[in-house]
Amino acid sequence: MDRKLNRQEIEALMPHGDPFLFIDSAEIGIGSAKMKYKTRGDEFFFKGHFKNNPIFPATLMMEAVGQLGVLYLLASPDPAIEKPVDPKKIFFISSDNARCSRFCRPGETLDIELKVSRIRRPLFLFEGMSSVGGERASFVEKITLTFDYKS
Repeated sequence: MDRKLNRQEIEALMPHGDPFLFIDSAEIGIGSAKMKYKTRGDEFFFKGHFKNNPIFPATLMMEAVGQLGVLYLLASPDPAIEKPVDPKKIFFISSDNARCSRFCRPGETLDIELKVSRIRRPLFLFEGMSSVGGERASFVEKITLTFDYKS
């Protein structure tokens, strides 16, 4: 059964915080996860990206995919995660074949899906896709995170 998390539960688990946490709600299963982030329009990056034409930065779309990966490591019932993961010991290593195909503007909701490719400590590999209004906004073929368990 999937684990559903609200913003408060996510904030309690994640090492990220405001203004750099891009997950409002999530659903974590075994081998996959989904999340939503509703852009409000008052986020810091909209002021300059771009002046008079606010667009959610593509790099932050990829950051949001990575954050869902972190949340997966911390909240998933996946048996491949043998022990509780230390949130202070999760780091980005690489991404391959990332591309963006649609903007996300203030007031729109960013939906992200993750599919696990492999978990074997110290590495976690997954692919991710974001969509806005049912249209694909970005895709990353592989993100690699490194992690370790709590001592």
